[in-house]
Amino acid sequence: MIVRVLGTAGVHGPGATGPRLERKAREVLAILTVRAPAAVGLDELARLLWDDPPPSAVKTLRAHLSRVRAALQGAAPGADVERVGRDAYRLALDPDRTDIGRVAAARARARRLLDGGRPDDAAAVLAEARELWRGEPELPDTVAAAALRQGWWHERRLLVQEHLGCVAAGRNPGAALRELEQLTTADPLDEPLWVHYARALHRSGRPAEALRAVATARAALAEVGLDPSAALQKAQAEALHADPPALAATVRYAAGDDGATAYARLSRTGRDLIVLNPAMLTIDGLLDGAHARRSLGALAEVAAVVCLDRRGIGLSDPLDPGRAPLEQWADDVRRVLDDLGVDRADLFANFDTGLVAIEFAARHPERVRSLVLAQCYPRYTRSPDYPFGLDPGTTQSLIRETVDPAQGLDSVAQAAPSMAGDEEFRRWWNRIGRRAAAPTVATAVRTVATGTDLRHRLPAVSAPTLVLHRRNCLNVDVGHASYLTHHLPDARLQTTAGTDALWFTDSPELVQRAVAFLTAR
Repeated sequence: MIVRVLGTAGVHGPGATGPRLERKAREVLAILTVRAPAAVGLDELARLLWDDPPPSAVKTLRAHLSRVRAALQGAAPGADVERVGRDAYRLALDPDRTDIGRVAAARARARRLLDGGRPDDAAAVLAEARELWRGEPELPDTVAAAALRQGWWHERRLLVQEHLGCVAAGRNPGAALRELEQLTTADPLDEPLWVHYARALHRSGRPAEALRAVATARAALAEVGLDPSAALQKAQAEALHADPPALAATVRYAAGDDGATAYARLSRTGRDLIVLNPAMLTIDGLLDGAHARRSLGALAEVAAVVCLDRRGIGLSDPLDPGRAPLEQWADDVRRVLDDLGVDRADLFANFDTGLVAIEFAARHPERVRSLVLAQCYPRYTRSPDYPFGLDPGTTQSLIRETVDPAQGLDSVAQAAPSMAGDEEFRRWWNRIGRRAAAPTVATAVRTVATGTDLRHRLPAVSAPTLVLHRRNCLNVDVGHASYLTHHLPDARLQTTAGTDALWFTDSPELVQRAVAFLTAR
């Protein structure tokens, strides 16, 4: 025999032969069961069952209690509703004879199994407990019972969290992903579920998506003024620590009055080197890609590498619509250096982040030790006095096609032609491209990248600069590199083999030249 109150209340089992309890009697049974082994007074029962108890409430309650007692006694010897004192009653039944008691015992057993290093066994126990929980307790729909209903809703959520947490910690963490995704989408403020989701993604070999989940959780919490918990921060760190030891990283946040910039120090050897991610590549995206990790590892052998997510991208706060994006991105670099306590650093930029590096170096020449500009430009489009790059009309089409995947543009062939036939690289590229930024931010990034003209800033850049350019680069005209070299006060040009605009794909010669430049200074 078992008393079920998680769902429709009732007495179930071979001995339960009596008539089915009516609604109010079932509500009395549910109240006594959820409050067991404590006693409940008649006055409290009346307040819970009726918002405005009728004059006959006590008499009606005694009748309901009698029916519940008869159902229990008819189902199992010793089962009863005991009178305590003058007018209180309690359920006299072994907890193992109620679904609530069995769920509580299962949760306790699962905690012991988890503490003993047996998450899969704990998950199996909790899965059985979830099957017992067939619905919300059949409690009265009254104001006085609202707190009880809310409390048991919370208890059910805790059971789900515990179960999915054990699955995420077990041998098959991917089994929890679908439900965790659904639950976090439905309730983006449930931080424990986000923690389990991030860990399940990380342990399923998807660290970039784990970090994206953390970023989504942080954004949801920030909207209501909440800071991330230590557990969420730990889940984020675990995802980043999945990388090779030389690139072990913990994301930190350099905060200012206008928001926070996410960054990570990937290594601690040598001088500080800020690597500005091209386009919309994020910290987690770079570390999730084999080619990017390998090239970052080469830089990490000679420098203390720091990567950051520009405002609006990845783990950083959104762009301020009232300020120019390039100004905010230059401030990101300054904010990160300030947070690290670094007075001067080397800057490595690629493609459109060359604009960020040039702007920062022009504003803060005292903070830049040297610059490495790989496949960069001072402006992207042609004009009567600048014969390099694309025409404005083609550039506008390019923005639309790169932001909207439905346009069918092969962005891999455009950015990294040498990787066009590498399906693993394509999956990585497409995955991070979908998750790095919303379409409005992606459009803003592309617009700044293709519509900015920084030629007037070049004379203010005093730092020694290495301009690197692949001789057959399809996406960035080598004329840009020549212009930079001739108009920066202290620059030299080195061309290398290759076709790719991305600095970390194609021939390793580009990275080798950068390493030689940094170590020689």
